[in-house]
Amino acid sequence: MTYEEDKSKYKIEYIGEKFTKDLTSYKVIVIGRYGVGKTTIIHKLMSKDNIDQEYTPTMSIDIKNFQVKVNNEIKQINIWDCCGNDKYTQNIPNLYKNVSIAIIVYAINDKKSCDELEIWYNMLKEYSKGSIIFLIGNKNDLENERKVTIEEGEGFKNSYDDIKKFFEASALKDKNMDKLLENIAISIYEKDKKLENDENNALKKTVTLVKEDFTKKGEKKKKSAVKRF
Repeated sequence: MTYEEDKSKYKIEYIGEKFTKDLTSYKVIVIGRYGVGKTTIIHKLMSKDNIDQEYTPTMSIDIKNFQVKVNNEIKQINIWDCCGNDKYTQNIPNLYKNVSIAIIVYAINDKKSCDELEIWYNMLKEYSKGSIIFLIGNKNDLENERKVTIEEGEGFKNSYDDIKKFFEASALKDKNMDKLLENIAISIYEKDKKLENDENNALKKTVTLVKEDFTKKGEKKKKSAVKRF
């Protein structure tokens, strides 16, 4: 199913930077090499204001909260901006606990950031099994500085069945930032619905088994009663 077909099924409304104690928070991490624009992506996701310059890269970990409404259900996003320096990747096991969505970012003008994608992917698979994975080629406004083709990004995505989405973007020029936000919201909404359906199916199965067991016991009692006569 294409993004446009996905999108047509949902009504998505950005609420803004907000935290509500009683709401479930969904952890989203943004990872990738130092300087690929992770912090700028996060600021653009959380603000409708124009960005006229890139934000200074995060030196450790920065955590923010915002909310979106999907089909009238509020989803609270707990988004982690993870520094791309080796010093902090040593703490990956703690950073990757309970991750709902992982966004791996490279910059189209930084070949090394693309070459390192497999490192980030492998850490995800080791420490955060079951998370939804997006791959973003950032800074596609810098076409004259391009070092990574779109085919290389697509090739990496197609090498792994569990990378759900890939597209290029520019946080600085606001290209595909709405698309990224909507995909985050839709993925969390769909994950919730699947969990809800799985729980309902498990409950139905349990009820059916109990009924069958009760029926069998009833039939057994009837047979026993017949034998006594």
